Amino acid sequence: MTRISDKNHTKSADPKRQPRRPAYLELASEIEAKIRSGELSPGSQLPPQRDLAKERSVNVSTVTKAYRELQNLNLVVGSTRRGTIVMTEGAMPRVDRATTPAGIIDLTVNRPAVDDFQKRLAETLPKLSADPRFRELQEYQPPEGAAWARAAGRRWIALNGFEPSANDIVVTSGAQHALLAAISSLIEPGDVIVSDRLTYYGLKALAQMFRFRIVGISSDDEGMSAVELAEVCRRETVRAVFTVPSMHNPSVVTMSEARRRELVAVAERHDVAIIEDDVYGPMLGARAPALATLAPERTYHISALSKALAPGLRIGYLTCPPGLAQVTAEAVRTTAWMPAPLPLLIASRWLEDGTANAILKAQLAELSPRHALATTILSGQSFASDPRCMFIWLRLPAPWRAEDFTANLRAHGVAVMPAAAFACDRQPVEHAVRVNIGCASSREELATALRIIASTLADRPRALIGHV
Repeated sequence: MTRISDKNHTKSADPKRQPRRPAYLELASEIEAKIRSGELSPGSQLPPQRDLAKERSVNVSTVTKAYRELQNLNLVVGSTRRGTIVMTEGAMPRVDRATTPAGIIDLTVNRPAVDDFQKRLAETLPKLSADPRFRELQEYQPPEGAAWARAAGRRWIALNGFEPSANDIVVTSGAQHALLAAISSLIEPGDVIVSDRLTYYGLKALAQMFRFRIVGISSDDEGMSAVELAEVCRRETVRAVFTVPSMHNPSVVTMSEARRRELVAVAERHDVAIIEDDVYGPMLGARAPALATLAPERTYHISALSKALAPGLRIGYLTCPPGLAQVTAEAVRTTAWMPAPLPLLIASRWLEDGTANAILKAQLAELSPRHALATTILSGQSFASDPRCMFIWLRLPAPWRAEDFTANLRAHGVAVMPAAAFACDRQPVEHAVRVNIGCASSREELATALRIIASTLADRPRALIGHV
């Protein structure tokens, strides 16, 4: 069992500038920092709640709430026999609003900046019964999606610069489901997938499920390193490379056309499949060619509606290499039988009548002033951004560490995502945090959060004392 010393919590910034947070949040932030930094390793057992309450001279309810907060962050899990255990690496964080405590401005989730979805949905629902496809909603659908759904999906995929055959499209319940389907059809236990060293945590979660190994390589301002990919391919048998070429999550880098061609050349030379997570592609407008257009015979291209329209619209589109859609659709049939017909009809109507593009346009319009706020309030700080992107990548000045900064910030009422959440291995990564500017409920709330971030950056981190 791990002992958590009462001398070992991260000191807050100047209390005259920022109000003290509830005791349970301060305790949760302290333990979170230890988990993310590796001081508390996966499988570690936290002290019993009564023991920690006695040690800290706080109520048991304070510890209970702190542990619940850590569970909501998917950092620990409660076990009847073993108590509270630190989760294994790769666990996906909770992103639903219900898990965000009162008083916390949550800037951790890639959520659209506007609520046009609700207005449009209210207008659409009364019209559905008149749609000739309405009668199909009570029936089982093909696992790859009905023909009309795949035809509508082509319209969304076209925003990524190409229009595949509808026969090569598999409709899924969002991008994560599409990634699962692609990996299920490609990967065997023990296989290697190469990704950016900072990568989408959904890939890490699937590595735990399918027992494959992720090898991380570095990136630069043009995207994933083709040189390092080639080195790994010479050294190991690589089954696939996973990349987010458009506004990479979390670094915001959009891969150059030259780098895309270099990566494709390496993949072709070593017969490596490509998994292209292009969920942010439709937000770019003019863009470099998708990898799927450069190497269609080996690329699985993922697009989805949740980032640009609304996370509640769980619709994804997986474009498969020619002839492989039916094989990949088996993963959909095994996990969900079929994409849910009701949201699929709504999404298809919106793609056909222009509603989807209208919501996307409103989203981009709202992001512009939010980026202006970030530029003004965080003036003098180093961060990567793109006016079409819903997050920024904030690099922390020395001597801040990402885990300590995140814990301090949460204690002051703002939640951001540290670099460690995206790290695919234990190699050092830069001390930075992802700040989702689209996630705040309003520009006013975002401005408040950004001011807290700015004042915390200006403060000196207090050293962590004691032992665990």
